[in-house]
Amino acid sequence: MKLFHRLTVALTEDDLKILEELREDSKESYSEIIRKSLDLYYRIYKSFKAAGYEFNKLPKDVERLAYHIYNVELRQYVIMDKEVYRMLLKKIQQKYSAEELEKDSEFINAIRGFANLFYIWNRWNENTKAVEKAEEVLRTIEFAGGGEFKKVSNNEFIFRTVPENVVVTKAIIKTVYELLSVASEMRISDERIFIKIFD
Repeated sequence: MKLFHRLTVALTEDDLKILEELREDSKESYSEIIRKSLDLYYRIYKSFKAAGYEFNKLPKDVERLAYHIYNVELRQYVIMDKEVYRMLLKKIQQKYSAEELEKDSEFINAIRGFANLFYIWNRWNENTKAVEKAEEVLRTIEFAGGGEFKKVSNNEFIFRTVPENVVVTKAIIKTVYELLSVASEMRISDERIFIKIFD
């Protein structure tokens, strides 16, 4: 028989609202929710520590992380070593120019499937702003390890990646934008892709 201990925990109004929402959704008691939360926190914390990664660097976008884990489990995403990914992009870039890639039907069809997922995940419709779509695409590619993006202004971004990936990454972003009806202007310089969105 388990021995239970009672603790007093200070919670804010927002914390209480979250706890109440969890209780209603899960049909579990407050104690069960707290125990499960502690167990999950402990396992995540220990996993990060074992991997040599700081727990406080856990992605803030937990929903994106959950989608990623779910799709990896469904075999819709493949986890690939960054060095292998980088080498593959380098080989593609050596064989094809950006113009050739952007006109290749197999490439476009592969990217089309990727682009369609954005509408499903984000519940976008014909009224969704181009800038919102553009930023979400860059966030997703960044999350997948394709580079880093920075928002310069409301409609301007810089996407940074290693030099050998620039041409192919630009072709991917440009093709996704076109399939999502996002009008854009892009130019590249060394390891950066400068992007301007027209809404």
